[in-house]
Amino acid sequence: MPDTSTIAVDAMGGDGGLAVMLAGVARAQGRHQGMRFLLVGDQDRIADELKNHPALATHAEIVHAPEIVGASDKPSQAMRRAKTTSMGVAIALVKQGRAGAAVSAGNTGALMAMAKLALRTLPGIDRPALAAPLPTLGSNDVVMLDLGANTECDAQNLIQFAVMGAAYARV
Repeated sequence: MPDTSTIAVDAMGGDGGLAVMLAGVARAQGRHQGMRFLLVGDQDRIADELKNHPALATHAEIVHAPEIVGASDKPSQAMRRAKTTSMGVAIALVKQGRAGAAVSAGNTGALMAMAKLALRTLPGIDRPALAAPLPTLGSNDVVMLDLGANTECDAQNLIQFAVMGAAYARV
């Protein structure tokens, strides 16, 4: 059973770098006191940056991963190095049940490919869809699926996205 109160974070992914990632994680931790975070990436760099966020340090564990997935890496290249990259290790922590979710601001194509291979999709689902919350003025927020990552979709894929959206809504 996955630890749903723990989020694995690819601390090295994203254009803003480590400082921006940890600032975001610290903000999330401040809003959700019961959450724990597995910060994945270069152990020494994360430990050094974590000094700027002492409240987060008590709710976080560093998991070392020596490599990163670059923005220009092809998904196939990234997948070959998944076991040593911060993105791949974050996904592996979900598969192992140590985390209930993985977060990365890194290479979207690589993230989708690694997650699909490592975590698998629901039966009958060919490809994952990106999902993002959309705050609204009403009382209910909305979740949008397939935000541009899938450039070639057929009718069956759109039905599958609806199935995933319905499954997400039940959670």
